[in-house]
Amino acid sequence: MVKVAIIGLGHMGKRYAKMISRGEIKTLSLACVCTRSSQAAQWINENCDGAVDKGEVKIYRNENELYENAMADFDAIIITTPHKLHPDTAIRAFRAGKHVLCEKPAGIDVISARQMYSESKFAGVVYELIFHQRTYSRFIKLKKMLDDGEIGRIQSVRQIDTGYYRTRSYHASGEWRSSWQGEGGGALINQGQHLLDMWQWLFGMPQEVGAFINWGKYNDFIVDDEAIINFNYEDGMTGVFILSTGEGHKERYIEISGTKGHIRIDDDKLRIWRFSRDLEEYSKNATCSSTQELSESYEEFDLETESGDEPYRKVLENFGQAVELKMNQNSSQIANQLAEATDTPIATETTITNGQDGINTLELTCGAYLSAFKGKKVRIPVNGEEYRDFLDEMKHNESEVLG
Repeated sequence: MVKVAIIGLGHMGKRYAKMISRGEIKTLSLACVCTRSSQAAQWINENCDGAVDKGEVKIYRNENELYENAMADFDAIIITTPHKLHPDTAIRAFRAGKHVLCEKPAGIDVISARQMYSESKFAGVVYELIFHQRTYSRFIKLKKMLDDGEIGRIQSVRQIDTGYYRTRSYHASGEWRSSWQGEGGGALINQGQHLLDMWQWLFGMPQEVGAFINWGKYNDFIVDDEAIINFNYEDGMTGVFILSTGEGHKERYIEISGTKGHIRIDDDKLRIWRFSRDLEEYSKNATCSSTQELSESYEEFDLETESGDEPYRKVLENFGQAVELKMNQNSSQIANQLAEATDTPIATETTITNGQDGINTLELTCGAYLSAFKGKKVRIPVNGEEYRDFLDEMKHNESEVLG
């Protein structure tokens, strides 16, 4: 059983605390909570079966207290603090030899994300991001279809998501929300992180990014509440990605056009059209002017709608399993014995995500922000120093607007 300390007791921190303390995560036990909230002990007692009074969970007001008094009490941390705090919290844990499960995003700029991953590798610990949509059966099915080449070489992708409508009450729910100073951006660095993670997981990383953002289109702030992004790939594939948190009608779909077929996936169905011939061959050899000699078949699949805690449970469970394996592997003798007993090599990559995924998603996010600001396409990987200069300028502009 892996003993964890949760850093931050906001909405997601409370969610994970309840799941772990109730025994829903078989590989994790809750040992500590680090939060500034004066009501933390009361909340833990009321929602986690009196765990503080029983001495099962200890509360610390800051990370200094946690590391000075409880180093032996926990093996790993779960980070659920505001975005900009993620890098320092994670790096401190890595240097203390602790494993890290971090809420998205990894940070608010690519330099920090790159450093986090580098530090985790140097420390030899498990580092995972909470991109829970990776566990959705629809996306697992879609990735397998793409990896198996069912629609041939991918030519273009179109994704639209207007399912994250947010009110002004939401944006005002925390001082750090929807601001450059507090959150490091708006919709893309918040709601968009799961979508952009899925994008890079399914389609890989583009060569360049071009974006149009009408900053604060629906709200009185200067971060993004809507974004339109174009992705260009080295092999010629193109992509269009649209995210809006200001449209009332919920629409979510991905369309993928390939040389052997076409896929559309939305909330409840996956549809696939398969061509009788590969378009690259067909274009060269067809004797007609269009698709007269090309036929297509159609198939659709009903999809499960994942909801509630189950996707998060899978990520937490996976993290615990990876940490247990890593802790065992730290003894080469144990690792060798396990390898001999099972006649198979010991797994070295067991997490659903890793630090590189955190970097990739921020590359797309920061690339889009920088492109929209400069009014031209931006190459990937992003120039980290240039992005930090942009971020400083946006923070300055924001402070002037707010007075």
